[in-house]
Amino acid sequence: MATNVQSNSVQTISVLVPLNPFVPASLSQVKHCLAALNVEKLMEWWPGMPHQPHRRPDKVRAIQRSLDWKRVAQIAAYLLQEEILDAPDKLNECFRNIYEPKRLEPGRSWPPKVPRVIKYERSEYPTFSNVLLHVNGASISPMKTDGATGRTANLVFNEKSSSLNFSVIDGQHRINGAYFAVHLLRKKTTDARWEIPAEIFLDLDASGEPPKRQAQIFIDVNFYQKKVDRSLVADLFPTARGRRTPLDNKERAQDLGRKLMLEVGPLVGMIQIPGIRFGVKDVVTLATLNAAIEDVLDCLETSDVNSLDDQAQFLATCLDAWLIASGRKEELIDQGKLDADNVAYQGRVLVSFLSLVPACIWALRRNGIQPLSDAATPLLVKFLKGAISRAGLLEDGVFLPKSAFREKGFLGSGGIGRFRNTLWAAVAGRGSIEDLDDGELAARADKNRSTVRHDLATNQ
Repeated sequence: MATNVQSNSVQTISVLVPLNPFVPASLSQVKHCLAALNVEKLMEWWPGMPHQPHRRPDKVRAIQRSLDWKRVAQIAAYLLQEEILDAPDKLNECFRNIYEPKRLEPGRSWPPKVPRVIKYERSEYPTFSNVLLHVNGASISPMKTDGATGRTANLVFNEKSSSLNFSVIDGQHRINGAYFAVHLLRKKTTDARWEIPAEIFLDLDASGEPPKRQAQIFIDVNFYQKKVDRSLVADLFPTARGRRTPLDNKERAQDLGRKLMLEVGPLVGMIQIPGIRFGVKDVVTLATLNAAIEDVLDCLETSDVNSLDDQAQFLATCLDAWLIASGRKEELIDQGKLDADNVAYQGRVLVSFLSLVPACIWALRRNGIQPLSDAATPLLVKFLKGAISRAGLLEDGVFLPKSAFREKGFLGSGGIGRFRNTLWAAVAGRGSIEDLDDGELAARADKNRSTVRHDLATNQ
């Protein structure tokens, strides 16, 4: 579908012309097609190269916005599946002939201001979805094939014609990121090339006219067609990997979150996936839980809690001990639903508690108890109840109701940080910490974190 034939400056690209029964009659004359375009040629046609009379670097701002160069570099790093070092210099080398502003041109700076090192998201099959393009000055010529009923055609245009105009409706960062990735790959593989899947609209807006319909498509794609809730896909990542082992802590956390949601521990069947109404209202969402688990995985690994099952079991033990210590677990069992005043299961509370997992390991180790032993739960219940009590979070042996939780400033702006510091400030020592101000709480919390880290590191 991506065969390019060049005769002088005329380009002929094989395309598919899909049927679309949803287009209104008033736009029936608009043609569009599906193609795969060489990313280097696309960067010549949009925004143009210096030797071409219609080069216009400002076209990247026609529908979307000025380029976010960090995002461009992140896309390239994702495609290459490796960090990009000296990113500003490499961006300048790749793009200066296209985007470097003229001397004293207002409102722009060059080279791009980005971090020196650009990291990437791991992927087994790095690619991305098709981009949306708009073209004036081209035509679609149906292919004449004997007995064929398909809708194959050729996209034909003169790449040096002054009437040719490529613009990007959606995907400017993907195109520039792919171009950057190919540029870097060429340093290792001189014949590297990549063809981007593209959906191309012809003459949607007249040449020289405001890009009204292109703008509407951009709004439809990026504003009305919203991304799904993170929790809706969080449990699909392990399915997508199949039997492959996790690439990093993020993927391992997804595995653990799924086990805690479906298989082991006190939160089975309760963790929320809002998009499909799975779980219990006001309980932590799966995406939030996964992020909290990811933060403590290194501590589990260095404490010899290594396998997926062992990690899931220990996290379940910690969560169970927390809910028992809060005095709120039996309440849920008895009522069969979560009371509106019960905040012990809320996302902000469970995430803050999970940050105490290193402290839980520390408490077990000080008492000579193995993390996966039968003695772990009662010890942790005692340890956590003492911390909750010293923090002033119990009323008649039960965790504070929502109203009192709010009065202490744990809801709203800065609430999570304040609550987390309160828990960490209370994990060591004997006296109450209720009278400490925010600064004193933070100092005590930092001191206890340092103590826990030091003791765990020196007592392997």
